[in-house]
Amino acid sequence: MFLTISPTGGGGRLATDLGFLVHKHRHKAQSFLISYGDAHVFYPGASERRCTVARTLEVDPVALVRRSRGKGRGGAPRFGGPWRPNPSYP
Repeated sequence: MFLTISPTGGGGRLATDLGFLVHKHRHKAQSFLISYGDAHVFYPGASERRCTVARTLEVDPVALVRRSRGKGRGGAPRFGGPWRPNPSYP
């Protein structure tokens, strides 16, 4: 997933004040490990009149499935043992 936010300066405020809002320094790219993948925050363009912050989210679908198996969210539910067909069901 890719998200960009681009405010423009005005009203006596600089567009680069966006860095204070997202708590990230505009001169370096930053990466974070989160529970469902990796997040990257960077500034493709920053000036006093216009500033763009971008966030890229890399989701690891295999880890999502493996982590949730058996918890009733995405994986096969476990009810005390392996699944067996019901012989009384026609």
